[in-house]
Amino acid sequence: MLFFKRILQPPPPPAAPEAPRVERRSTRRFTINPKFPLKAVLSFVPRDDTGAPMNTSRHGWNWKGRLFDCSEQGARIVMGPTLKVEARDLCDLSLTIDDFNLNIPCHISNLREHDGGMIFGLKHNIAEEATRIAYQQLLEVLALGSALKLQSRTAKPDATGYLVEVYASDRPARLTIWRHKEDKSVGAFEFQLKDSLVRGAAGRAVRILAGTGADARPAPAAKAMEIQRLFHWVVPNLAASVPEDVRIFLQKFVA
Repeated sequence: MLFFKRILQPPPPPAAPEAPRVERRSTRRFTINPKFPLKAVLSFVPRDDTGAPMNTSRHGWNWKGRLFDCSEQGARIVMGPTLKVEARDLCDLSLTIDDFNLNIPCHISNLREHDGGMIFGLKHNIAEEATRIAYQQLLEVLALGSALKLQSRTAKPDATGYLVEVYASDRPARLTIWRHKEDKSVGAFEFQLKDSLVRGAAGRAVRILAGTGADARPAPAAKAMEIQRLFHWVVPNLAASVPEDVRIFLQKFVA
Protein backbone atom coordinates (compact mmCIF):
# COMPACT_ATOMS: atom_id res chain seq x y z
CA MET A 1 0.00 0.00 0.00
CA LEU A 2 1.36 3.42 -0.96
CA PHE A 3 1.59 5.93 1.87
CA PHE A 4 0.89 8.82 -0.52
CA LYS A 5 -0.84 8.91 -3.92
CA ARG A 6 -0.70 12.66 -4.64
CA ILE A 7 2.66 13.66 -3.16
CA LEU A 8 6.13 12.09 -2.83
CA GLN A 9 5.81 10.41 -6.20
CA PRO A 10 9.09 9.13 -7.72
CA PRO A 11 10.62 11.33 -10.45
CA PRO A 12 10.67 10.09 -14.06
CA PRO A 13 13.78 8.09 -15.00
CA PRO A 14 16.67 10.27 -16.27
CA ALA A 15 17.29 10.47 -20.01
CA ALA A 16 20.93 9.52 -19.52
CA PRO A 17 22.88 7.81 -16.70
CA GLU A 18 23.80 10.19 -13.88
CA ALA A 19 27.42 10.87 -13.05
CA PRO A 20 28.70 9.01 -9.96
CA ARG A 21 28.18 10.86 -6.67
CA VAL A 22 30.51 11.03 -3.71
CA GLU A 23 27.65 10.01 -1.41
CA ARG A 24 24.94 7.86 -2.94
CA ARG A 25 21.43 7.99 -1.47
CA SER A 26 21.30 4.21 -1.57
CA THR A 27 24.00 4.00 1.12
CA ARG A 28 22.83 6.93 3.23
CA ARG A 29 21.21 5.92 6.50
CA PHE A 30 18.43 7.87 8.16
CA THR A 31 18.06 7.64 11.93
CA ILE A 32 14.61 6.94 13.33
CA ASN A 33 13.58 8.75 16.49
CA PRO A 34 11.88 6.44 19.04
CA LYS A 35 8.98 8.96 19.04
CA PHE A 36 8.32 8.34 15.36
CA PRO A 37 4.98 6.42 15.29
CA LEU A 38 6.30 3.42 13.38
CA LYS A 39 5.73 -0.16 14.53
CA ALA A 40 8.16 -2.81 13.31
CA VAL A 41 7.71 -6.58 13.37
CA LEU A 42 10.30 -9.01 12.05
CA SER A 43 9.19 -12.49 10.95
CA PHE A 44 11.86 -15.19 10.93
CA VAL A 45 12.51 -18.72 12.13
CA PRO A 46 14.67 -18.57 15.29
CA ARG A 47 17.41 -21.08 15.94
CA ASP A 48 17.84 -23.28 18.99
CA ASP A 49 20.95 -23.54 21.16
CA THR A 50 22.53 -25.90 18.64
CA GLY A 51 22.04 -23.36 15.83
CA ALA A 52 19.38 -25.43 14.05
CA PRO A 53 16.21 -23.71 12.74
CA MET A 54 13.19 -24.36 14.98
CA ASN A 55 10.78 -24.62 12.04
CA THR A 56 10.67 -24.69 8.25
CA SER A 57 8.22 -21.79 7.80
CA ARG A 58 8.34 -18.17 8.99
CA HIS A 59 4.55 -18.02 9.23
CA GLY A 60 3.49 -17.13 12.78
CA TRP A 61 7.03 -16.43 13.98
CA ASN A 62 6.67 -12.68 14.54
CA TRP A 63 8.88 -10.61 16.80
CA LYS A 64 8.43 -6.95 17.74
CA GLY A 65 11.44 -4.68 17.44
CA ARG A 66 12.40 -1.01 17.07
CA LEU A 67 13.68 0.21 13.73
CA PHE A 68 17.01 1.92 14.44
CA ASP A 69 17.77 3.38 11.02
CA CYS A 70 17.30 2.53 7.37
CA SER A 71 18.65 3.16 3.91
CA GLU A 72 17.50 2.33 0.42
CA GLN A 73 19.31 -1.00 0.57
CA GLY A 74 18.49 -2.14 4.10
CA ALA A 75 17.70 -1.34 7.71
CA ARG A 76 18.81 -1.99 11.26
CA ILE A 77 16.34 -3.13 13.89
CA VAL A 78 16.81 -3.51 17.65
CA MET A 79 15.62 -6.92 18.87
CA GLY A 80 15.64 -8.87 22.14
CA PRO A 81 18.90 -10.45 23.31
CA THR A 82 17.62 -14.04 23.42
CA LEU A 83 16.62 -14.34 19.76
CA LYS A 84 19.05 -16.44 17.77
CA VAL A 85 19.62 -16.02 14.04
CA GLU A 86 22.51 -16.24 11.63
CA ALA A 87 23.69 -14.20 8.70
CA ARG A 88 21.77 -14.92 5.46
CA ASP A 89 18.66 -16.13 7.33
CA LEU A 90 15.54 -15.01 5.44
CA CYS A 91 12.99 -12.75 7.13
CA ASP A 92 10.12 -10.36 6.46
CA LEU A 93 9.99 -6.84 7.88
CA SER A 94 6.49 -5.49 8.55
CA LEU A 95 6.27 -1.71 9.07
CA THR A 96 3.02 -0.15 10.27
CA ILE A 97 2.18 3.53 10.72
CA ASP A 98 -1.40 4.61 11.38
CA ASP A 99 -3.53 2.47 9.02
CA PHE A 100 -0.72 1.82 6.54
CA ASN A 101 1.34 -1.35 6.41
CA LEU A 102 4.39 -2.24 4.33
CA ASN A 103 5.90 -5.73 4.13
CA ILE A 104 9.51 -5.97 2.98
CA PRO A 105 11.26 -9.27 2.23
CA CYS A 106 14.85 -9.24 3.46
CA HIS A 107 17.61 -11.31 5.01
CA ILE A 108 19.98 -10.96 7.95
CA SER A 109 23.26 -9.36 6.90
CA ASN A 110 24.98 -8.85 10.26
CA LEU A 111 24.44 -8.89 14.03
CA ARG A 112 25.84 -6.84 16.91
CA GLU A 113 25.08 -6.19 20.58
CA HIS A 114 23.32 -2.96 21.56
CA ASP A 115 22.20 -1.80 25.05
CA GLY A 116 21.34 -5.25 26.33
CA GLY A 117 19.76 -6.32 23.06
CA MET A 118 20.83 -7.07 19.53
CA ILE A 119 20.82 -5.02 16.35
CA PHE A 120 19.89 -7.10 13.32
CA GLY A 121 21.31 -5.67 10.12
CA LEU A 122 18.84 -6.32 7.32
CA LYS A 123 19.41 -6.41 3.57
CA HIS A 124 16.25 -5.81 1.56
CA ASN A 125 15.17 -8.23 -1.17
CA ILE A 126 12.52 -6.00 -2.74
CA ALA A 127 11.24 -7.31 -6.07
CA GLU A 128 7.80 -5.72 -6.45
CA GLU A 129 7.73 -2.17 -7.87
CA ALA A 130 4.84 -1.08 -5.64
CA THR A 131 6.79 -2.13 -2.54
CA ARG A 132 9.88 -0.31 -3.76
CA ILE A 133 7.96 2.94 -4.35
CA ALA A 134 6.20 2.75 -0.97
CA TYR A 135 9.50 2.14 0.81
CA GLN A 136 11.11 5.10 -0.99
CA GLN A 137 8.23 7.26 0.22
CA LEU A 138 8.90 6.15 3.79
CA LEU A 139 12.60 6.95 3.36
CA GLU A 140 11.72 10.43 2.14
CA VAL A 141 9.48 11.01 5.16
CA LEU A 142 12.42 10.17 7.41
CA ALA A 143 14.90 12.23 5.40
CA LEU A 144 12.81 15.41 5.27
CA GLY A 145 13.08 15.88 9.02
CA SER A 146 16.20 14.01 10.12
CA ALA A 147 18.59 15.79 7.74
CA LEU A 148 17.75 19.37 8.82
CA LYS A 149 20.59 21.61 10.01
CA LEU A 150 20.69 25.23 11.14
CA GLN A 151 21.42 27.44 8.13
CA SER A 152 20.96 30.95 9.53
CA ARG A 153 19.86 32.82 12.66
CA THR A 154 19.30 36.56 12.89
CA ALA A 155 20.72 38.49 15.82
CA LYS A 156 18.27 41.35 15.28
CA PRO A 157 14.59 41.36 14.32
CA ASP A 158 13.79 41.42 10.62
CA ALA A 159 11.21 43.67 8.91
CA THR A 160 8.39 41.72 10.57
CA GLY A 161 9.80 42.40 14.03
CA TYR A 162 10.74 38.78 14.72
CA LEU A 163 14.00 36.89 15.11
CA VAL A 164 14.31 34.34 12.30
CA GLU A 165 15.90 30.86 12.25
CA VAL A 166 16.17 28.69 9.15
CA TYR A 167 16.83 24.93 9.09
CA ALA A 168 17.44 23.17 5.78
CA SER A 169 19.25 20.27 4.14
CA ASP A 170 20.09 18.80 0.75
CA ARG A 171 16.52 17.47 0.61
CA PRO A 172 13.56 19.63 -0.47
CA ALA A 173 12.79 20.61 3.13
CA ARG A 174 13.11 23.99 4.82
CA LEU A 175 11.90 24.95 8.29
CA THR A 176 11.64 28.67 9.10
CA ILE A 177 11.01 29.75 12.70
CA TRP A 178 9.96 33.21 13.89
CA ARG A 179 10.73 34.08 17.51
CA HIS A 180 9.48 36.98 19.63
CA LYS A 181 12.31 39.45 20.19
CA GLU A 182 11.37 40.04 23.84
CA ASP A 183 11.75 36.50 25.22
CA LYS A 184 12.81 34.57 22.06
CA SER A 185 9.83 32.24 22.36
CA VAL A 186 8.54 30.65 19.16
CA GLY A 187 5.66 32.55 17.58
CA ALA A 188 5.24 31.02 14.13
CA PHE A 189 6.71 28.60 11.59
CA GLU A 190 6.72 27.69 7.93
CA PHE A 191 7.72 24.18 6.89
CA GLN A 192 8.45 23.48 3.24
CA LEU A 193 8.00 19.78 2.49
CA LYS A 194 8.96 19.20 -1.15
CA ASP A 195 6.44 21.18 -3.22
CA SER A 196 4.10 22.02 -0.31
CA LEU A 197 4.01 24.43 2.64
CA VAL A 198 2.67 24.03 6.16
CA ARG A 199 2.28 27.27 8.13
CA GLY A 200 1.29 27.81 11.72
CA ALA A 201 1.24 30.55 14.35
CA ALA A 202 0.41 30.61 18.05
CA GLY A 203 -3.35 30.65 18.55
CA ARG A 204 -4.12 29.99 14.89
CA ALA A 205 -5.04 26.94 12.87
CA VAL A 206 -2.42 25.39 10.62
CA ARG A 207 -2.51 26.28 6.91
CA ILE A 208 -1.78 23.69 4.21
CA LEU A 209 -0.60 25.07 0.86
CA ALA A 210 0.27 23.54 -2.50
CA GLY A 211 3.32 25.24 -4.00
CA THR A 212 6.28 26.91 -2.33
CA GLY A 213 6.58 30.37 -3.86
CA ALA A 214 4.38 33.38 -4.40
CA ASP A 215 1.92 31.14 -6.26
CA ALA A 216 1.32 28.89 -3.23
CA ARG A 217 -2.39 28.35 -2.74
CA PRO A 218 -4.58 26.34 -0.35
CA ALA A 219 -4.24 22.71 -1.36
CA PRO A 220 -7.30 20.78 -2.60
CA ALA A 221 -8.92 18.70 0.13
CA ALA A 222 -7.52 15.30 -0.91
CA LYS A 223 -3.99 16.62 -1.36
CA ALA A 224 -4.22 18.68 1.85
CA MET A 225 -4.95 15.49 3.78
CA GLU A 226 -1.77 13.87 2.44
CA ILE A 227 0.34 16.98 3.13
CA GLN A 228 -0.99 17.11 6.68
CA ARG A 229 -0.23 13.40 7.14
CA LEU A 230 3.31 13.99 5.86
CA PHE A 231 3.73 16.89 8.31
CA HIS A 232 2.42 14.75 11.19
CA TRP A 233 4.96 12.04 10.38
CA VAL A 234 7.94 14.34 9.77
CA VAL A 235 7.68 16.33 13.01
CA PRO A 236 8.39 13.39 15.40
CA ASN A 237 11.57 12.59 13.46
CA LEU A 238 13.23 16.01 13.37
CA ALA A 239 17.01 16.22 13.56
CA ALA A 240 18.70 16.83 16.91
CA SER A 241 19.81 20.22 15.55
CA VAL A 242 16.21 21.48 15.85
CA PRO A 243 15.82 22.96 19.39
CA GLU A 244 13.47 21.35 21.88
CA ASP A 245 11.21 24.41 22.16
CA VAL A 246 10.71 24.33 18.39
CA ARG A 247 9.80 20.64 18.55
CA ILE A 248 7.26 21.31 21.30
CA PHE A 249 5.75 24.21 19.33
CA LEU A 250 5.40 22.13 16.17
CA GLN A 251 3.95 19.21 18.10
CA LYS A 252 1.00 21.41 19.11
CA PHE A 253 -0.05 21.44 15.45
CA VAL A 254 0.30 17.66 15.17
CA ALA A 255 -1.71 16.58 18.21
